[in-house]
Amino acid sequence: MPSRTEAVSPLGIPVVTGHKLSARLDTLAGKTIGETYNESFKGEYMFPVYRELLRERFPGVKIIPYTEFPVSLWKGTPAYQRQKALEVARLAKERGCDVLISGNGG
Repeated sequence: MPSRTEAVSPLGIPVVTGHKLSARLDTLAGKTIGETYNESFKGEYMFPVYRELLRERFPGVKIIPYTEFPVSLWKGTPAYQRQKALEVARLAKERGCDVLISGNGG
């Protein structure tokens, strides 16, 4: 708790430093796509549509549905969020995902 003479910014302090992003894929054809979902907006309706559109556009694409990953609720403590992110990343790697669709915000 700050003393009476200290002020705390409502913006908080930066907790994430910049990370190098992965290179963008040239195509999704023949790639494995994992879906992750945060249960915030009708993913049970939207993800089947995404799958159909991706399969039409990119031959040989393999899709691992969001039901095979833990729900990615971005609530709770930063430690909890890191734990969930690491769990999703580990599972994606184990399942051979080349890319993830993350969330389904509304």
